[in-house]
Amino acid sequence: MTTLRVTSGRLKGRRIPVPKGEVRPTSERARQGYFNIVADRIESAHFLDLFAGSGIFSFEAISRGAASAATVDQSRANTEAISGVAQSLQVAIEVVNSDVISALGRLKGRSFGLVYADPPYDYDRYDDLLRGIDGGPLAEDAIVAIEHRRRSEPFSAKTQRLSHWRRAEYGEVWITFFNSVRTS
Repeated sequence: MTTLRVTSGRLKGRRIPVPKGEVRPTSERARQGYFNIVADRIESAHFLDLFAGSGIFSFEAISRGAASAATVDQSRANTEAISGVAQSLQVAIEVVNSDVISALGRLKGRSFGLVYADPPYDYDRYDDLLRGIDGGPLAEDAIVAIEHRRRSEPFSAKTQRLSHWRRAEYGEVWITFFNSVRTS
């Protein structure tokens, strides 16, 4: 079975199994790059992991000091695997088995300071995703990161609270970052 390694924090070195099937794990280099970018925001953050797959981003966030993590994935097998690993590592990770867009509506009353979304490569609803996050469970000063294919610009939606901040490039993977801005 393929596994991913938690790279830092109290769970450093622990192996997280990658579910079989349609899961395309983010490279360790890109994952470390993301956490380096948000390093000053991770301590005590509420972390939301969309299209969670193995849940590695949530395990990494908890390992690095996040106050809580919630994962959302449409695959029951994936969410059951995440729950099992969380239980075996004795970490509290909320697991939601749902379509991401639907889950964002149900999580609306929450306040996540960090959101990471890793949709499948063939995903064609980036604007719906961006609008769902924008109208969803964000803290006032949240950072949202959405992974997508290299050289693609999948975002055209206008948002009320999210402003493009930067893009990080890791081979075939690009991560576009947004900041949430205060609305009056």
